[in-house]
Amino acid sequence: MYDIKQCQKIKIPEGYMYQGPSTKEQSVGYVGLNPFSSLAIHNRPTGIEKLTQVKGKCSIAIWDIERGRVVTLEEGTTLVLKPRGVWHVHANPFSEKSLTYWDFEGNIRSIIEKIRKGSE
Repeated sequence: MYDIKQCQKIKIPEGYMYQGPSTKEQSVGYVGLNPFSSLAIHNRPTGIEKLTQVKGKCSIAIWDIERGRVVTLEEGTTLVLKPRGVWHVHANPFSEKSLTYWDFEGNIRSIIEKIRKGSE
């Protein structure tokens, strides 16, 4: 897991994004969500995303089957979103802050930039 202290911290309305190294092959970082907040529905059309819960809990709503499903991540648990392009929502419906590490196939900089511009 990449050191969060080495990441660029980006304020968003829901909490923070922490952007680590991002290359054509791989991007890593964290999303910190405030209690009772969620990111907008999104997908990663160019890569598979691996999520590991670092602190607190979060819920991931996933539409990889006809009706979708919700997975709760607790500290130390990992979820791999595949195939590529799975639509999902990161949410923190809990009363404590959530911190999730993400490891993504491909370059995520353009996605982070859209999130950043949307929060201005």
